[in-house]
Amino acid sequence: MSELNTIKGIDISNWSGNIDFSQVASSGVEIVYIQATEGTYYIDPYLHEFYNGAKENGLKVGFYHFFNPGFSPTPNEQAQYFVNALSGLTPDARLVLDLEETGGLSNYELSNQAIEFLEEVKNISGLDVAIYTYTNFAQTKLNPESGLGNYPLWVAEYGVDYPSSNPIWRNNYAGWQYSDTGNVPGISANTDLDNFKNEILLDSSSNLPGDIKPSSNNSHVIYYVVQPGNTLSGIAQKFNTTYDKIALINNISNPNLIYPGQTLKIYSSIPTTIKKEVFNQTYIVQIGNTLTSIAKKFETTVNELVNLNDIPNPNLIYPGQVLKIPTKSGKKYSASSSKQYLKTYIVQSGDNLTFIARMFNTTVDELVKLNGISNPNLIYPGQALKILCSGQSPKDNNFRGIYVVKSGDTLSGIAKKFNMTVNGLVILNDIPNPNLIYPGQVLKI
Repeated sequence: MSELNTIKGIDISNWSGNIDFSQVASSGVEIVYIQATEGTYYIDPYLHEFYNGAKENGLKVGFYHFFNPGFSPTPNEQAQYFVNALSGLTPDARLVLDLEETGGLSNYELSNQAIEFLEEVKNISGLDVAIYTYTNFAQTKLNPESGLGNYPLWVAEYGVDYPSSNPIWRNNYAGWQYSDTGNVPGISANTDLDNFKNEILLDSSSNLPGDIKPSSNNSHVIYYVVQPGNTLSGIAQKFNTTYDKIALINNISNPNLIYPGQTLKIYSSIPTTIKKEVFNQTYIVQIGNTLTSIAKKFETTVNELVNLNDIPNPNLIYPGQVLKIPTKSGKKYSASSSKQYLKTYIVQSGDNLTFIARMFNTTVDELVKLNGISNPNLIYPGQALKILCSGQSPKDNNFRGIYVVKSGDTLSGIAKKFNMTVNGLVILNDIPNPNLIYPGQVLKI
């Protein structure tokens, strides 16, 4: 499936699980595209971990945004959300719009919204852009007269010698995703495989404009929650920066006036213990949760949660949000056999580790090790557990991951999105009424 003079690449998201990027780099992969955002409600919880791991192993990095077509949120709002999520990161490749849904829009409306998003991203980031979609979508769902052909195409089509022609880009493309079931060393899950042309790359001197930039590629974006007794100069010294830079980034008119609970964005030239914290488990925010209660539940601090999840306002978390939970163990668990694979299980009321281990034909010790659980007797409804499965998965728990219901979703729409049936979702999630799902509800897929 490879071509001459192309760049070997992969694209990844939270579905990929933990990744050993040294193995990825050794396998010949040169560029990694990472999902950053979806709509205006979701930032991939592995965004910074994947970015740091790829960069540290000499891989080029690109980012993409999964587009939610429609009129709320607007394309401009999604573009701003996407670029904001990349603050402090330095991409090597074009910023990409992932266009796979119509949202009920006509090909004229959808194409116009895609262009509006791409132009806004280009305007506020100063970087070149591209569009990802699959061949059939380009052939049937987009307007050939819209001008989308002015943006490079990253096309998905599997099981062919080369991508089929379409009315907009004809046979031209900057990237080709030729498989979604690739086996890449260092990644236990099936992986999307890509061939890219040089057209997908940015000028190496490009940086994201907007806020103050990190002074080097070794800089780190930190969100710090002000504690009683803190001063701006003291915080600046702690993170090896200056108080005037912090003031400028956070629009602070009087550097002597900061208050406990205030969240400051900081660009630090030194890595911090917070940013290097290990996180092998995640938690789905429940109704009534606060960061304080979650921190207490998992024996961590609000500041660690804020920094690990890049939360700009610790008072604003929402049901269904996926939070990474810091653990004290420095060890990461990796699959030792290609027959093993990771799945995600959301802890239900009444569950215990013994029951879950028996359900997935594993052991309590393996669950504890894989998820960094300090107390096997303390698991919580909403907690997302990684399960290392061998052979065939249990019939009653054959799911790939999780999906958080959004406003306007229907069960039939979600089933179509993930190539499932409504009945399959109903059975898998024990849904008593298929017509009653709600925003923030977590579904197994």
